[in-house]
Amino acid sequence: MSKAKAQLKLCGWPNGFSTGIAYRSDRPEEVRAAQSLQAALGRVGIKLSLHGYLSGSYFSNFAGVPTYVHRHNLGILMGGWKPDWPDGYGFFELITAGDTISPAGNTNIAELNDPKVNRLLTKMASTDDATTRNSYTAQVDRQVMKDAVILPEVYAKSLLYRSPNLTNVYVQPFYGMYNYAVLGLK
Repeated sequence: MSKAKAQLKLCGWPNGFSTGIAYRSDRPEEVRAAQSLQAALGRVGIKLSLHGYLSGSYFSNFAGVPTYVHRHNLGILMGGWKPDWPDGYGFFELITAGDTISPAGNTNIAELNDPKVNRLLTKMASTDDATTRNSYTAQVDRQVMKDAVILPEVYAKSLLYRSPNLTNVYVQPFYGMYNYAVLGLK
């Protein structure tokens, strides 16, 4: 707790501050995580107001709309993300590249526009060498974590059920779910 208070003093808020946290109200893990953050940060003087929204409009009307976020003083925005393909660029590009910030449906909800991260993503996109791409991934990850742009909060698990009448069923590793394109029936 003393380290947190020292950091607050360093950033010019020795007595803490107030901000909002947005989360999807129909996702129990996110609700509990938001409530836990509210309690934990409250102990050092950071007052969080809770703002829950339904998943169907969360990114299109609330957390993904920068003007809404700013107008409502939302400083923490919960979300979930999986890469479109299994590498660092597939993971980081849409959530950290400055040129992906959009007025609505924004996936870069932190509104990160860091020249260092942008350069690394550009370099990553221009190489096919896996070792080089992975080194850029590690650098982007370090920078994003150093600046506390993304805070891993919830590790959600899903139960995958399948009918015994299905054939050719396997989990696609980088999606963590069944490959629906190849399913068949007995």
